[in-house]
Amino acid sequence: MTFNIKKTLGFFIIITFIVMIWLLPVAYIRSLPEALILNESEIQSLCTSKDLHSLVTAKYQPQSVYTSTNCDSLNYGTIDYKLFNLFPVKSVNVYEVFDDKIYACGKTVGISLQSKGVVITGMNPILTQDGKVMAGSNLQVGDILCEIEGEPVNDAKAINVIINKAEYVGKELVVKAKRNSENYYTTIKPIKDIQTNEYKLGLWVRDEASGVGTVTYIRPDNLRFGALGHPISDLDTGTALDVFNGNLYKCNVLSISKGIKGKAGEIKGLFLQNGKTLGDVDENNQFGVFGQVDENSDLLNSCKLYKIGGKISAKPGKAQILCCLDGVNVEEFDIEIIKTNYQSTSNDKSMVIKITDKELIKQTGGIVQGMSGSPIIQNGKLIGAVTHVFVNDPTKGFGVYLDWMINN
Repeated sequence: MTFNIKKTLGFFIIITFIVMIWLLPVAYIRSLPEALILNESEIQSLCTSKDLHSLVTAKYQPQSVYTSTNCDSLNYGTIDYKLFNLFPVKSVNVYEVFDDKIYACGKTVGISLQSKGVVITGMNPILTQDGKVMAGSNLQVGDILCEIEGEPVNDAKAINVIINKAEYVGKELVVKAKRNSENYYTTIKPIKDIQTNEYKLGLWVRDEASGVGTVTYIRPDNLRFGALGHPISDLDTGTALDVFNGNLYKCNVLSISKGIKGKAGEIKGLFLQNGKTLGDVDENNQFGVFGQVDENSDLLNSCKLYKIGGKISAKPGKAQILCCLDGVNVEEFDIEIIKTNYQSTSNDKSMVIKITDKELIKQTGGIVQGMSGSPIIQNGKLIGAVTHVFVNDPTKGFGVYLDWMINN
């Protein structure tokens, strides 16, 4: 029996070619995110893509109208992909934009948040007749204390009021807390402080946070806004605050400390929390701070309508960001998108960007704290927002796709 090398090699090449035909389109489609924001023409383009012609069939399946508070002008559906029009490969959720324009803002604002529950920032011994005593519990620094005996803890004062009620004196109390976004229950026994003659838990807590950031977008249909592109977290623990309520305020920029290698720069601003608000905050999550703009505020005067982009529009190359460095004027600065990440699930590090504008580098050194949320514009579309700076190179940083912000 003679071994035919040419036939064997030819067979191997044919098998490899067949496998590649199968795997390449599958890998490409699986790299698409779980959800997209598209207009009608972009949906049509995906469903008739020449890159997948004859290998993959993409079909748009409209569903019922999506009517949540945050997406009431979007039509919901799916794009279903089939290989050789036989084998299902992936189903992608699609939010079809009726009006494909949105306000890109870029305005620097002050943000104040009141948390649901209080963040535990430290433990403190209580002075008793027997000396200093620590209250025993499973609570840890970074936990969010939400309830005591079923009563909500919305601020630090609530703790003192609840644990000093006559029916709870001397008793071990059940508390509800949150750790790493997961709720859990434990117990703690308040101890009487001989200095104040009141019961205490021996916890340092914080019930609010504030800072300076940038408004990314405002939706023209319902005045919902998105800002920052990342959450506001407790300064000491890094815990993202679960928002009870909050506000946007006009911010006066005092100065800018330039970013240098090894140290992030910062926009230093001042805002008065008892002043007139620009809007209300009702959500703080991985993708930013969200809420409702006051229709009587002048925030919209700083914004400009752009077409809605996102992951489907973003690509390496030239782009711009919108920033407000003096607290008054929103300016456009040049950047380069170095890399766009394929994200099958939402993530706040969607793009790697580099500041190329000489004037911006002169003023700030690159990306600085307070610029988070600065809109990223490419080819006339709002595609995302600046989120993070590289500490070892302040001219570079991350951006998040607009898709993830609007969907959250």
